[in-house]
Amino acid sequence: MRSDNHKPKGFRLPILQGVLPIDRARLPAELVAGITLAALAIPEVMGYTKISGTPVITGLYTMLIPMVLFAIFGSSRHLVVGADSATAAILSAGLVGLASTGSNEYVALAAVLALMAAGFLLLARIIGLGFLADFLSRTVLIGFLTGVGIQVALGEISGMLGLKGGG
Repeated sequence: MRSDNHKPKGFRLPILQGVLPIDRARLPAELVAGITLAALAIPEVMGYTKISGTPVITGLYTMLIPMVLFAIFGSSRHLVVGADSATAAILSAGLVGLASTGSNEYVALAAVLALMAAGFLLLARIIGLGFLADFLSRTVLIGFLTGVGIQVALGEISGMLGLKGGG
């Protein structure tokens, strides 16, 4: 059974659906929310770059670009989009065998992978595949995120103790 939130829209792509109409009375509160989000997200994405093995500046790009694109193509006013630790760990695991971490080739491969993922997500939005998320149980998601958290924590122990290797 389909939920009403995931009705396919055909091939119509609503632009600025999550932003418009703008309520001018809420602009001060929205500005405070944006500043608060930036204060939390900037150090967070800088940490994700260490996990993914990319330069720090890429973290800022992964924070700003998805927000702008989601404002244009997204459908929710309340969803916060951007990088997360699970994505960073999966990216690193997928690319570590293809190029040396931190090299120009590694960063280029990460960028291509990010653009491919964006293309697939946009295609899924156009086709209306949001209902597939209904098949992911809460237990599976919690288990996955717990596993990622443990993997990231174990990878950072050597750096926290000042030992060589790991990280």
